[in-house]
Amino acid sequence: MNERPETRKGGNTRQKIVLAAIKLAAKHGFAEASFQMIADEIGLSQSAVMYHFPDKNALFAELVRTIVRHNHEVVSELIEITDGAGARLLKHCLGNVTWALRYRKQDAQVLILLYYLAGRGENFSKLFTRMIAGGRERILEHLLAGTREGLFRLKADPAVTAELIQDNLFGAMLYAASAPEGSADKAGLEKKWKSFLAALTGWKAD
Repeated sequence: MNERPETRKGGNTRQKIVLAAIKLAAKHGFAEASFQMIADEIGLSQSAVMYHFPDKNALFAELVRTIVRHNHEVVSELIEITDGAGARLLKHCLGNVTWALRYRKQDAQVLILLYYLAGRGENFSKLFTRMIAGGRERILEHLLAGTREGLFRLKADPAVTAELIQDNLFGAMLYAASAPEGSADKAGLEKKWKSFLAALTGWKAD
């Protein structure tokens, strides 16, 4: 079924609001990024912005969904159909850190904001918990696939191993998002993650 023109227009307006909110939240902080600032950024009235997002909790939830979706797209592009589970898991980790480095001035700043706000409100805490759980599930899928493929010999329960990898990965992403420009050592980063994953899974990278 084709969308009605006004539906498409509404979707485009909503996307513009979200992108403007990401930009302003990354620059000023979410508390300071008011509906009026967002409206001014894209040439709308404040009431038009609030038509799509009646409160800032709803807006921030959409910001998080948008950056998570963007993150998934960036990471998925790195993985090739011929990759084994070890290579897929490595690219997942490297891709997430690379994403945080590449988008440190906008998307990744929202990640830092969510981490900071998670301890200051139930809504933010739930958003953060869902995001982390989603990342852990994707890592677990790679671990289980690697076990089936005979590439991994896990030293602990797969769920525990996935949690450990996710915790380290999220810490690396936070560091990358706040690191100075040009500070990334890609070769060193890959070597570090290969060693870390090998220690946990017994994987022998080529």
